[in-house]
Amino acid sequence: MIGDVMTRIETQVPELAGRVDGGRAFVDLIRSKKLPAQSVAAYVFPSGMQGGRADAASGVYSQMLTFRTSVVIFVQSFDRTGAAALDKIDQFLMRVVRALAGWAPGDEVGVHRFERGQLIESGAGRLAYQLDFSIDDQLRILS
Repeated sequence: MIGDVMTRIETQVPELAGRVDGGRAFVDLIRSKKLPAQSVAAYVFPSGMQGGRADAASGVYSQMLTFRTSVVIFVQSFDRTGAAALDKIDQFLMRVVRALAGWAPGDEVGVHRFERGQLIESGAGRLAYQLDFSIDDQLRILS
């Protein structure tokens, strides 16, 4: 599913075409204590899953699952204070939200829901935002 989310972001948000990577690259970036080379970049990774209601009847075990995905976006601030870029950054973040909200990559039971967004880092002329999404699906196991 993460690969599908990455592709969706790249095709729906032109500024991120060729600039979306996965969780491993994000971990490597954090470990190196460096910033992405590009002025804008996104990292997509699974950020959790939660089981819901379960049912075991007629030889079938079924359970609702919620999968969470995080998108961390680094954006260059183009002025010294960042103030002039804030409106543009807000519009950019909403394009990412609109790319995923209401969309499902396959035959999942639900569609992606936007959960929250927050500034996670500010410094060195870059802003970093984490956008969190969730999608419901169903686990079915035949006995």
